[in-house]
Amino acid sequence: MVINLTVCAVAVLFGGFDYFFITILSFGFLMSIAFKELYRQNDYLFYSNNGISKIHLLVFAYAFTFFTTILIGFITFVIKNVF
Repeated sequence: MVINLTVCAVAVLFGGFDYFFITILSFGFLMSIAFKELYRQNDYLFYSNNGISKIHLLVFAYAFTFFTTILIGFITFVIKNVF
């Protein structure tokens, strides 16, 4: 999530807050997965030993990212319209 938010922060700086939601769901998530595949390969062994496949892990991670982004978007929408 740290890599994803870092990539999104760069998108916000150069393109504005509207690009945050697009970046976190696409490029930021892919950069986070690529970083973990290259530098954190041993971390997956914990999930493998618990019977979770890599596909399930990626689907759950993307679903968590998607719902978190929807929640942040909803809160931002409410704050902009109420205040």
